Amino acid sequence: MSLINKIDKIAINDDSSKVDSWDYKSVNKINLFIGQNNSGKSRKLRELFSSDINKWLIDFKTIPLSELFILINEQFEIPYNARVIHNQIPTVDIIKLQEFIKESVESTKPMDVKSISYYLYYYSKDGNVSSIDESKLSGTLVDKVLESKYECYKEALDFINLKKEKVYIPTLRSLRNIQRSGDNDYFLSRTVDDYFEDKLLEKNIFTGHSLYQELVKHLLGTHEHRKKVREYENYLSENFFFGQDISLVPMVEKDVVFFKEGDKEERPIYDLGDGIQSIIILTFKVFMAEKPTVFFIEEPEHYLHAGLQRKLIETFSQHEEHLFFMTTHSNNFLDLAQERSDISIQQVRQVGSETVVQATEKYSDLLNDLGVRASSVLLANCSIWVEGVTDKKYLRAYMGKYIKELEESNSEEDKNRASRLKSYHENLHYVFTEYQGSNITHWDFGDTNDTQSSKTPAKKLNQNIFLIADADIDGKGNRINVLSDSLGANFHLLERKEIENFIPSNILIKTAEARWETFNRKDNCHIGRFANIKSSLFDDKKKGIGEILERYVTKPKGFDRDFFKDKSGTVKDKVKFCNKATEIMSEPNVSWTLTAELSDLCRKIWDHIEKSNA
Repeated sequence: MSLINKIDKIAINDDSSKVDSWDYKSVNKINLFIGQNNSGKSRKLRELFSSDINKWLIDFKTIPLSELFILINEQFEIPYNARVIHNQIPTVDIIKLQEFIKESVESTKPMDVKSISYYLYYYSKDGNVSSIDESKLSGTLVDKVLESKYECYKEALDFINLKKEKVYIPTLRSLRNIQRSGDNDYFLSRTVDDYFEDKLLEKNIFTGHSLYQELVKHLLGTHEHRKKVREYENYLSENFFFGQDISLVPMVEKDVVFFKEGDKEERPIYDLGDGIQSIIILTFKVFMAEKPTVFFIEEPEHYLHAGLQRKLIETFSQHEEHLFFMTTHSNNFLDLAQERSDISIQQVRQVGSETVVQATEKYSDLLNDLGVRASSVLLANCSIWVEGVTDKKYLRAYMGKYIKELEESNSEEDKNRASRLKSYHENLHYVFTEYQGSNITHWDFGDTNDTQSSKTPAKKLNQNIFLIADADIDGKGNRINVLSDSLGANFHLLERKEIENFIPSNILIKTAEARWETFNRKDNCHIGRFANIKSSLFDDKKKGIGEILERYVTKPKGFDRDFFKDKSGTVKDKVKFCNKATEIMSEPNVSWTLTAELSDLCRKIWDHIEKSNA
């Protein structure tokens, strides 16, 4: 595997100032920049692209700097070596040297492995400088360590010295020429004028416009150039055209690339579907690159359905010689990161006036263990944490009903608010996150920076959290106090056993009656007494609706089957019951209103969404 896929940390080095910290950690082959709207994702991507990639300071997984410093420390602790340093290297301060080695074992300063001797001397010298002393210090502490790691060290040096290329693919991209004649790439000029002071970067930006010229260059070039085009045509054939022979033909008289599929007539490439056109723009340079290349891509999900997004990631992964950084809002890309070991999620957020990038790798395993999709906590501007899938489905229905009731209000203020709320969309402005009951104990919802805690700090994944818990959480330790202290007004404790207890009573009874019709082996049982159920019975902190409904099922003596109640008293087949209830709520001829408690809950949720997206 190419060493470009073994990069762990990157620090941008522009030679203008000392580099104090790593800019990117837990780097992988494919790196997704995610974050809220206006968090600075694209700005960070362009900043990384604009830097000199051949001057990056890199820490490799194959020869990590921290491991080297552990070995250097072992050399330092050999009494003979300590005496040599003390007696023969006068410009080195032993205390400074010891402190620097210790700091580097715990948290390595940005440096590259080929300069480790220089940094060791630089941070330990007493003010005077001697190249002879630097060489002696290296011979005493560093040389044996690097000899023991010779193969990895040589591989790292070869990679550092290798000239690498870079390509930026902006959101302004298309295979369609937006002018009738001429060869101006307006997408390119617009991108450069808007974002890059260094106009020399123009040659590294690909918008799709230059596809024609690139094909001509390759088809009229060397055998290797023509071979690359043929390999690319085979890739398109095998993955998107069921093995049909594919040819990309730059038509000389028309200055347009034509596309030939099997025996079909040639047609302009812009006649292909938008998804395939997008795939071509995103992958063409990957196949044509002649050197290890770092690709910077803005929102590659444009025009790609879920299947094509997966195929794109698989394509990038197969090119071991390249490295990819991409901004995205795609749930599919983010959730793919949980399935694959070659994708890193880099979360971008604003902390005061600073844009911060934080790798989320250390939380990925726990998200998997808890059954939480990464997109549920990382993508949107805020998150609504609920116990399970039925909570989410009921709340969607209630939140929609809340807007309708605002629209039907006589108050202009309510009507205006309804208009505003309709502009907020799930998975963009907010998401629901299911914490799966007792799994809530694995999360820390406070603002703590306790690195020793085994809990996952939820606010590092999404700062704007609103959490809803069932009333039956009350008897489970001190969870209520902990959540209330951590989240304050953003913690809402339901006043009844669970979300099902809040279903408006007429909807609840209709749903139970509909579910009754689906049951077998009722053996002279009936639900005639459902008409006698008072709605206040469901206002219970301890009894679930299954237990209450079951009490009103008339059964023959000795009949011991439960139709609605499960062992905990909640309703059986929760998801089926929920689906039927929300279906009935959506029927135009069924009249129902939100209870006061539901209206208050919806108001709080929408307030949270508005505030988080302000």
